[in-house]
Amino acid sequence: MQGDDRNDQFDELFEPFELSEPPPSDTPAPRSRPQTEAHTPEPAATPTPDVPPEHATRPAVACPSCGAKNPPFNHHCERCGSRLSSEPMPIGSSPMSRASAGSRALGVLAAVVLVVALIALMMNIFGGDDAALPDTTTSSTSSTQPAIATEIIPTSARASSQRGDAFGPENLIDGNPKTRWNDDALHGVDAWLEFTFAKPVQLQQIEFQNVTDDAAFQRNYKIQGYTITVDDLDVLISGRLLNSNEPQQVNIASLATTTVRIEVTTTYPAVPVGQDAPFDELALEEVRFFGVEK
Repeated sequence: MQGDDRNDQFDELFEPFELSEPPPSDTPAPRSRPQTEAHTPEPAATPTPDVPPEHATRPAVACPSCGAKNPPFNHHCERCGSRLSSEPMPIGSSPMSRASAGSRALGVLAAVVLVVALIALMMNIFGGDDAALPDTTTSSTSSTQPAIATEIIPTSARASSQRGDAFGPENLIDGNPKTRWNDDALHGVDAWLEFTFAKPVQLQQIEFQNVTDDAAFQRNYKIQGYTITVDDLDVLISGRLLNSNEPQQVNIASLATTTVRIEVTTTYPAVPVGQDAPFDELALEEVRFFGVEK
């Protein structure tokens, strides 16, 4: 058939490439292992470490425990891990000795001293403590201390009116408790007093003293409401005194005052004492000033 002829031609084309049968061999072919038998892999060969030149000529060392041969540079057996040589192992450097208790205490004390010094320095800088600064001059130290108020006596006194020469306003600044000022029987209406200083003063307080004698105190009119002005400040100070013959202080603040004016706005009325009728005059025994002279 035509188809068979084509196959024959195709087979003839590949005939030169057919391999001849292998020559017979006396060695019997190895038997194939049963497929059910497990294949055990061969153990991998242990890599041979690089031998240093100085140990190349030295013999292998036998392990005293298991007898395995080991390279001459090994310190332990490769099989059982036992020590091969009796030579001492290299010893590392000893750690630094710990600080003693005394040195630690000294360090803590130094830290505390440093902290205290820093705190003192900060307080000195930001606290404004002048006492901590060195005293370089006497003038600088005295300037930082507040001036002490003392009594300042005016050089003159004037009044809106007076009852004769014996009861003039000069009696208010003479320091004599037996003298006093009386107005001219006006019951203290529109009464005023004015005091002058020889040089400017910084006033801090004014003290009023009514008549100390109880009978005379009750029989005279007394200052109740008042206003105070000074010539260096445009400030009006007003207040009320008690109906008492004890000293009464009035706080005041001025800078460089030479004149002080006291005006009476209201009064306590006079009253009879026993069979004695009351007086018509406003009475005041003493006026004292406290402050600092400029």
